Amino acid sequence: MYDPDGSVTSYAWSDGRSTREIDRTVDLPAGETFAFSVRVTDDDGATTTFRKSVRVLAPDDDTGGASASTDPSNERPTARIEGPDRVASGHDATFVLRGSDPDGTVVRRLWPERSETGAVVEHAFSRPGTYTVRGVVVDDDGARTTATKTVEVYDEGPPVVSIDGPDTAKAGSTQEYTLEAYDPDGGELTISWDPGQTQWERESSQFVNNVEIDGMLGDTMEVSATVTDDEGNTVTVVKETNVETQTSFGTGESIPYISEISSRYATDDTKQTSETDSVELGTYEFLATVTHEERKIVRATWRVNDTNSAVIVDTLGRFSGTRDTEIHHMFVSEQGGKVTREVSLSAVDADGDRSEQKWVSRVHSVQTHDDIVFYAMKSGDSARKTSLEVEPGDQVEFTVGSHQNYRLAFGDGDAARGSGTSGLQNVEIAHTYRDPGTYKARLISTQGPKGEALKTVDVTVQPKSYTEYWYERTGSTIERVISEQRPTGKDWFKKSVYDSGTFFTGQTVTVRADAGRPSMLGDDWVSKGTRVERRSRRITRVRQSDPDGEGDDWQLVERNVRTEEQTYYEDKYQWLSSRYRRSEWSFTGETRTERVVVGDGHDHDRERHTRTTRTCTNWDLDLSPYGGFSRECSNWQYDTDVWYTGHDHSGYTYYETDYLYKTEVERTRTVHYHEYASEREFTVTTETFAETDSWTEWLWEREGSTLRQEQSLKRPEPGTYIPGTLRIVEVRCGSEESNHDSVMC
Repeated sequence: MYDPDGSVTSYAWSDGRSTREIDRTVDLPAGETFAFSVRVTDDDGATTTFRKSVRVLAPDDDTGGASASTDPSNERPTARIEGPDRVASGHDATFVLRGSDPDGTVVRRLWPERSETGAVVEHAFSRPGTYTVRGVVVDDDGARTTATKTVEVYDEGPPVVSIDGPDTAKAGSTQEYTLEAYDPDGGELTISWDPGQTQWERESSQFVNNVEIDGMLGDTMEVSATVTDDEGNTVTVVKETNVETQTSFGTGESIPYISEISSRYATDDTKQTSETDSVELGTYEFLATVTHEERKIVRATWRVNDTNSAVIVDTLGRFSGTRDTEIHHMFVSEQGGKVTREVSLSAVDADGDRSEQKWVSRVHSVQTHDDIVFYAMKSGDSARKTSLEVEPGDQVEFTVGSHQNYRLAFGDGDAARGSGTSGLQNVEIAHTYRDPGTYKARLISTQGPKGEALKTVDVTVQPKSYTEYWYERTGSTIERVISEQRPTGKDWFKKSVYDSGTFFTGQTVTVRADAGRPSMLGDDWVSKGTRVERRSRRITRVRQSDPDGEGDDWQLVERNVRTEEQTYYEDKYQWLSSRYRRSEWSFTGETRTERVVVGDGHDHDRERHTRTTRTCTNWDLDLSPYGGFSRECSNWQYDTDVWYTGHDHSGYTYYETDYLYKTEVERTRTVHYHEYASEREFTVTTETFAETDSWTEWLWEREGSTLRQEQSLKRPEPGTYIPGTLRIVEVRCGSEESNHDSVMC
């Protein structure tokens, strides 16, 4: 509710209370309808009353965030929250609650979790995490819709950066350094390497740098990367790589190389008995890196020159590159205090090539004393020993006796503590070694005025051993070849058809469909179908008149294409008696005879008969659209035969005979020619035949025998292998001879 020309000063609810609160919370029974009203007064004294009926729903009728009014025809308003999805920790964010009512107006916008109203709210997030912002939109019918928005709050700190690369590398080699960096607030990172990347490396990945190692043996090369986030926070990380050179031995083959031995001293500050009886129990950690260029088995041996000397063997296995080796040792002496001791490390490969490195320094030592009990025995064995050999997983029982509190270091990083007893009662402590190696277990105790005490037990953990049976046996083999032809060699037989089919060679022939299949095509030619084409052809002719006479199939295209004067000769015939013959006339040899009958007053003529023969002396040939030629005669020659038949009459008869003469008359005429055109349409159906070829591949097999070596954890039955080939070999886990480590170990 709002006042367009001022402000609202009070709300008078139907329960009689007058307040400025716009929200009311009431407790009403479910299933009934209640009427509410509120009178609103502004700063000018004007009032308006709003009334509303509300039906209280049971819990089962809850609509999950969108409440409807009592009017079933009312449509709920829509709601959504606009604002950022990610916010930096400690920053403020602004959220806007949008809403609309399809059948009315939105009267209120609420932020329940912040007890605020209005369309806009400011929210500050102090800690990283995922938060949900909720807003409620209310329409003029009282219907509500809840909108939510998930906000990720991130830590706006500097980038987190690390470099992964080799600890040692040979001079002149190229090594890969990998940068792992991320911005806690998810921003963009800018990376700068030293030494710098090449253009190709920058385009490939800014997190990988291939660096050429430059320096002499013993030098340290630094590779650094500076990472800057989009807030300007900068972090530089450095990776140090020790430079080493390739060392040759004898024939030039590579030998193990040992880096300098590093040491670290760690004290045990646990109080033993009292301030006067306490003693500094310090352990030294020695670490070195062994490098080998060839993939060979390398064994590292540590030797400690001490009152209680130690020899520790570390089998590094087969490798090429680098392997780390380390030991822990507590130095002892008769009086304790600072003493000078030597630690050496030698590395030997499978070829017998070796290297050695020494470390000499003054060290802290613990005073020795014999007034304690310390020995060990294997579980299930009653023999007490100061040196023991077990396998991984075997339980070792240590017997400890001490007047005062003690510390038992097992040598593998684990330790146990205990309190002494006045009667020097022994205590049994069990321990299991998991990995092969040589371990020195130490019992350290303070003995009051008699000083400190230290005793050791050497425990050698050998890899597990087991028995393998090696033997040879013969077996049958089946060779299979897929081929069209029989493979070379003996004993091959055709097993089955592997694959077969036909293919087109690419040769095709197309003929008119009405001509049928050409006789020269064999059975390997197949029809690929017919094709019907409708064609048209334009034919032109030059004639004096329409070539076909009357009709509309020929159309006149152009007149007077050609005009010419023609001279021709005609024969002129005349019946004349011989006495009337002229010089230019020629006698044809034919006669016309009249019979004159005297006496009956009539002339009777013979009946005259003629027969004409036509012969063409000049044919015009034209191409036909259907193939071949059509012809038309342009000059005909006519021959005529004349003869007479009849009978004679009685009486006086005489005959008058005339002779036929001819003369040649020359004539001239003008001839006009015109061009005629005709568009002829016709259908052509063709059929295409293609040449095919077939192929078949066969599966060929032949049997043979083979000799193979086998290994087994179980002794093979007699007769299943070749006599004399069975060998029984006892091997240990991890050895080169073992074929079943994965099964046994």
